[in-house]
Amino acid sequence: MDADTFINEALAAGEEHGLHALQSVQQVIFAVSEAEVICDMEGIDSLIDRYGAECLPLFERAYAFIGASEIANALKQLALSPTSEEFLEQANSLITERRGYGYANIHAYVAAHI
Repeated sequence: MDADTFINEALAAGEEHGLHALQSVQQVIFAVSEAEVICDMEGIDSLIDRYGAECLPLFERAYAFIGASEIANALKQLALSPTSEEFLEQANSLITERRGYGYANIHAYVAAHI
């Protein structure tokens, strides 16, 4: 299976079964996608409402795995203080800007791990 097909199937599996039902590489793909969509439409507070602050390290790792270290660091700070307006705003802004990564990063991560 090629990386593009894997990515599409991971997104579909995430939509059907949820983030926690996915295998590790699928989970990275879906976590990044889910954070992008929710932050774009509703803001990071909605991501926390949906998954809980205890899941922020999962999102942090997903961004770290694709090389988006600035977002990963912002999520790490947010996990320590999930009600901090400053940390909420910073993480949301970085995610909606797609700071430090693009589809090529996700594709490269998948290609290296499938």
